[in-house]
Amino acid sequence: MFLLSLPSFSQTTTVSGTVVNAGDNTPVAGVSVVQQGSANGTSTDSKGFFTLNVAGNSPVLVFSYVGFKTYSLEWDGTSAVAVKLEQDVSALQDVVVVGYGVQKKINQTGSTQTVKFDDAVNQPVTNSGQLMYGKFSGVQLTQGSGLPGADASSIVIRGVGTFGATTPLVVIDNIQYSGLEAFNNLSPADIETISVLKDASASAIYGARGANGVIVVTTKRGKSGAMSVVYNNYFGFQEVTVVPKYLNAADYARLKNERDINANGANAPLRYSEEDIQSIIDGSNPDKYANTNWAKEILRKAPVQNHYLAFSGGNEKTTYRVSMGYLNQEAIVRGKFKSERFNVSFNINSNVKKWLTISNVTNAFWTKFRGPSGGAGAITGETGIINQFQRSAPTVPVYYSNGEYGVVDGSYLKVNASFPVTHAIRRGFLGDHKNDNINIADRFGVKVDFTKDLSFETSGSLNLSYDNVSNFSPTDNTYDSEGNLVGQSLVNTLTNSTSFNYRLLNENILRYSRNINKKHDLSVLLGHSVLYNRNDGFSGSLQGFPSNSIQEFDGGGVLNPSVSGGANEESVQSFFSRLNYVYNGKYLFEFNIRRDGSSKFGPSNRYANFPSASAGWRINEENFLSNVNWISDLKLRASWGITGNDNIGNYIYAQNYNTGLDYYLGTNTIVGAVALTGLANPTITWETVEQYDIGVDASLFRNRLSITADYFKRTSTDVLYGNFPIPRTIGVTNLAAQNAASMVNGGLELAVNYRGNIKAVNYSIGGSLSKFDLNEVTGLGDKGLETITAESIVRIGVPFNSYFGYQVLGIFQTADEVANAPKQFGSVRTAPGDFQYADLSGPAGKPDGVIDAFDRTVIGNPFPKMIYNFNGSLNFKGLELSILFEGVNGLDRLLNDNGQLPFEGDRNNSLSYWINRWTPEKPSTTLPRLGGQNNAVVSDFYIEDASYLRLKNLELGYTVPASFTQRFGLSKLRVFASAQNLLTFTKMENYDPERARGGNTDQLTPLYKVYTFGLNLKF
Repeated sequence: MFLLSLPSFSQTTTVSGTVVNAGDNTPVAGVSVVQQGSANGTSTDSKGFFTLNVAGNSPVLVFSYVGFKTYSLEWDGTSAVAVKLEQDVSALQDVVVVGYGVQKKINQTGSTQTVKFDDAVNQPVTNSGQLMYGKFSGVQLTQGSGLPGADASSIVIRGVGTFGATTPLVVIDNIQYSGLEAFNNLSPADIETISVLKDASASAIYGARGANGVIVVTTKRGKSGAMSVVYNNYFGFQEVTVVPKYLNAADYARLKNERDINANGANAPLRYSEEDIQSIIDGSNPDKYANTNWAKEILRKAPVQNHYLAFSGGNEKTTYRVSMGYLNQEAIVRGKFKSERFNVSFNINSNVKKWLTISNVTNAFWTKFRGPSGGAGAITGETGIINQFQRSAPTVPVYYSNGEYGVVDGSYLKVNASFPVTHAIRRGFLGDHKNDNINIADRFGVKVDFTKDLSFETSGSLNLSYDNVSNFSPTDNTYDSEGNLVGQSLVNTLTNSTSFNYRLLNENILRYSRNINKKHDLSVLLGHSVLYNRNDGFSGSLQGFPSNSIQEFDGGGVLNPSVSGGANEESVQSFFSRLNYVYNGKYLFEFNIRRDGSSKFGPSNRYANFPSASAGWRINEENFLSNVNWISDLKLRASWGITGNDNIGNYIYAQNYNTGLDYYLGTNTIVGAVALTGLANPTITWETVEQYDIGVDASLFRNRLSITADYFKRTSTDVLYGNFPIPRTIGVTNLAAQNAASMVNGGLELAVNYRGNIKAVNYSIGGSLSKFDLNEVTGLGDKGLETITAESIVRIGVPFNSYFGYQVLGIFQTADEVANAPKQFGSVRTAPGDFQYADLSGPAGKPDGVIDAFDRTVIGNPFPKMIYNFNGSLNFKGLELSILFEGVNGLDRLLNDNGQLPFEGDRNNSLSYWINRWTPEKPSTTLPRLGGQNNAVVSDFYIEDASYLRLKNLELGYTVPASFTQRFGLSKLRVFASAQNLLTFTKMENYDPERARGGNTDQLTPLYKVYTFGLNLKF
């Protein structure tokens, strides 16, 4: 920056002139006028006039303004400048990526959004799916975990439309993937565009695989010309977005005693004496009674770094691009958790003949995850590291004075003993877990142009994935502060597993397009594809190795050998077609049909047809709007279509028999036997999704303002469901899923973007809002039963898997209130300070004076009612600022696992707000007493509003002027600082509101903020 501030000693002269609209010769105010290769610039006034002091001989002036084409002029130094700017109609020529091709945006009739990316993707994302935050309406992303290598976000497009998997189909460079792994592990800087196909008219071309929507990704290709070299990097650190606040050790000890008295009576043995509590307060005996904040001890700042290098170039016939990427990310959880990713991409396109083109694209990645025994499982679950926030008493020290890990406090040998803790930090370093995943995807294509209108392309793609896992759990001893043995594991265990998957896809596509009499634009696509997929897996386990340093099967393990393995395969054959017709540039029509056949279904149900149709009307092309200059484009569109869903298990239609059901012949002879314990479904068929969409696209004020609005409705039928009554006389315990259930969802989407400038400052602002008005299960089939779990229900008339529990009316304050209320779960120990639950219904459907399982009801919605985002950017003479906010509203989460419960268990701590619990001396109307009756059952007390607004990304960058960088052979040098998840506004406390659906989600690795600094270089 200091170098850039040095004054120029070259001679300066003054240039002046005017800028007008080439269309009507009217002055254009606010046009940016900049001397090329410098930060020297000005802007035109209200009359289109400007004056600028320039340096050097024959300087080049660059004129730019939103809605007009950029114009460059080499000034001869003598005459005044008169510039006519032409309107930029490129926005009308923009294309969007759709299934099996691209379309002009103005001719698009389906609901599709496309986002383009430049050479530098500086958001500190560790997986490419995170690039989608805040950029698409109707798309909900939820990051459930912050563990490196497992921090990908789930993606749901326009709500949930099935009881099964909701993951959209992902297509990367025309290679189809059934999950998000390949997309998330694609290097973000390799991505050229991401398109989301939302409605059936856009996704029906993918038939059965498009029911949950489609994400189409294209990677960058080389361009003809001299070789270009790009290098990007960033370095930074991650820290937890929210650190939960737990009771300190003194309060924990007091409340633990109180809990035991309430639960076991006034004479209950107490774990902590007043002398013990005083030791905690004054720190006089830290080995026995510490004051440990386990959350702060376990969580830490963790480094992250990313490097990316790409080469591209070519000539008029052949272009190429090759790139390499490296990501290194450590965990915010203390331990040996670490993830590395290596990326390689190669793309080549060659026009061998005028009529023959060949192409090949390869995307490969290798991920390496290292951790303690258990891998990611060491963090999650009841005994995982995160749950030790609450399961580890704060009275236990992190380390004893002798250097050993703290596992018990001074009450360890009392009658009311404190159980040993699973030391969370020690757990993070104990044993070894190695997971290597190698994925290679390659597509080779040949295109033949028979005429300028008719072409044929055939391609073959291969996706190989190999996963190798080694997990070693060592022998282990734990000791107290005096060196006494507390616990031990006498046997070590090694488990190795591998899986190999390969997917083959052949596609053959015939394309025809022609313009007839300049009024009729016709294009036709005919295609055929065949897909084959196979998975093989193997696992082996062995125990009793002579040393913990030996972690190979040949190292001498002798105990309990075990092996297992299996394989599955599937195939799909498809025929598909698309017809596009545009009349006179203003009436648009599109028809799609796909016929899919899948090996997942029986012979009589193997094939199904999936049609769609859409139409559009470019109203601005009508004569009655011909003189309305402020409307650049205005289009009304509507669509209808049917897609299928084959996201089900293999072989459901085939009858299986269970082994191991042996019986005795006589008294001593065991006869091996198999038996039928479950019934297959030979008539199983496709889930069917019917969708409607009505939308409006508008571009106003020379394309400065763009507006897109959609209303959609999606109805799913023949949804697989398996909860039906089974007569005992049949002799089976379960039925395969039946095509029985149905559900519906619908809503509104709105996206608005505006770009403009104020003199030399270019800016853009935008945002989107998606509102889901309709989301419910509409049927469970004939005699289908509600599915009720400990915390959720599948019920007609409410959202799928709604939270299910009891309604809390308040807290009993007196014994009379208890006596006059319905009996709580038949307990005679209910007392003041306990929750009072609503008596909603008995077996006959009416209140019956007893609180029991019949009184449970829907207490929360796991799906959002609204998702929204807004963004903005500023650019001033190379200085750039971008900002992105992302929000979710109207969804609930059940949190009753990690400190929210009131002192449940023998040693569990609780969150700090429990200091305000109900006591006789200080009654509470919001928190019950400790050790009370039935206060931990699933109820709306534990339902929290997970709505939030988050500053998802903030980036500040500066591009050094070309006049300086060209001296060093650089065509671009940019430095930047970026942050992710910087601020969050929410009602939720102690835990991040962005979390996966379901229970135990607060036992996952917390989410993180990221702060990075980096640079972009281009040679």
